[in-house]
Amino acid sequence: MNDNSSNTVHEDDEVESELEDMDEEEFETLLADAISDYAEENDTPRTRTRTFGEAGVLTNNKGLVVRVGDAEFQVTIVSSR
Repeated sequence: MNDNSSNTVHEDDEVESELEDMDEEEFETLLADAISDYAEENDTPRTRTRTFGEAGVLTNNKGLVVRVGDAEFQVTIVSSR
């Protein structure tokens, strides 16, 4: 008998541990990738995601500039813990 439930629990613990140690830059990458994946999977028209640094936003915060069609959004990332 093969018990995969204990492996799943162990993998979940590893992922949770990695997420607990995530910094703002790592979260910025995670969020940008998630937005890009969503846009690709749902055929969202003309989606572009750039970091604040890439977009030349004058701030010390991490964040993203997300353009969807003609709309543009700025998402600021600030760690609260």
